[in-house]
Amino acid sequence: MVPWHLKRWGVAGGAAAVIGVLVLALLPAGRAATVVGSVLVLFGSLTFATAAIGATVRRELLRHVAFVNEVVERGVVEVLPPGRIADRLLERIYGESASNREVATALLGGEGRVSNGGDLTISEHTEIDFRLDSVDDRSYQLVMEQRYSFRNRIPTSTFVIFATSAPRLRDTIISGCRLPLFELWFVREDPDEPRFEDSVEGMRDSVRMGMQFADDQGRIHDVEARHPGRHLREVKLRDWGRYLDFFRADGPEDGAVLNRVDYMDSLRIFEIELPALAGDGAVIETILRLTIRSTTLQLVSDGFCYWQAPYPCFVESMHFDTTELHLPNSPEVFFHAKPFAISSAGSPSTWVSGASPSDLPLRSWMLPGHGVALMWRPFKEL
Repeated sequence: MVPWHLKRWGVAGGAAAVIGVLVLALLPAGRAATVVGSVLVLFGSLTFATAAIGATVRRELLRHVAFVNEVVERGVVEVLPPGRIADRLLERIYGESASNREVATALLGGEGRVSNGGDLTISEHTEIDFRLDSVDDRSYQLVMEQRYSFRNRIPTSTFVIFATSAPRLRDTIISGCRLPLFELWFVREDPDEPRFEDSVEGMRDSVRMGMQFADDQGRIHDVEARHPGRHLREVKLRDWGRYLDFFRADGPEDGAVLNRVDYMDSLRIFEIELPALAGDGAVIETILRLTIRSTTLQLVSDGFCYWQAPYPCFVESMHFDTTELHLPNSPEVFFHAKPFAISSAGSPSTWVSGASPSDLPLRSWMLPGHGVALMWRPFKEL
């Protein structure tokens, strides 16, 4: 856009040049008329040319300034650690707050302290399969398989599983865990028949894990899903703080430190050494893909089950097999899948029969705290 003063100069110069031409053409020939006309033509031409050149120069300068700004911004973004950029941006938008760190960590998939993003866990292709199998009138088995393909190669050799029956831990483990790869099992306790320990042991035996990794020579290896066996070890109470920062006195910035002893009966932590899972003395440099399958014992009376993203995941779809879930005194069971995410392709607004498997297309990014809930009702309640 040409500034208003350059526009005025151009218009004034053009008008002066036109008047000078008219003076030369229409007034009787004479020295005075000739001088006046020539001066007007010269002045107008110079003014018009100055305005045109000024507009061109200004336009080129603005173009170069925009280019320089883009190069500088891109260079700053490439050089600074992602966490530092996110912290400054959130502080500018939301104001100063210790809680901004949780937002940044959830958005980035980690602390973001490494310039190349090597400490971020982001699955750019994620698929989730659910199968619900009735055990008796009170309980069912939730068989869940998750397949992750990571945007950045994950430099880790440890996978951790958290199993808890405490609602508070269920809601805080994802934000309190600083490990790149982990899984969360939540088991709602039956007040009439406590069985957290038995349920966890059953889940432990059900674990199947597969992966694709790169070794220290950059070679790619695939490991078929298998049980970790003795390489799945339980973490002792005194070491819980290594995995969850809210069990450390110097951990969370908001000072919400929890006492480990209070959760002795409602939390168990397991770790899997991935090189041992790969076998043959494998050296794991980075993880590219991961498959984790497990079976958890749940209560039918809950009326729902869910999957929650442990780190940023672009979820393609979820597959539900509900053909083996039966409710007492109901000839048929109806289901409704509800995503809670930034955006999604949408889910049917009506309840559908679970007589056949179904797929829910999502094609959406999900951050920690986002996920999908699968709800059910007996036929008589519809």
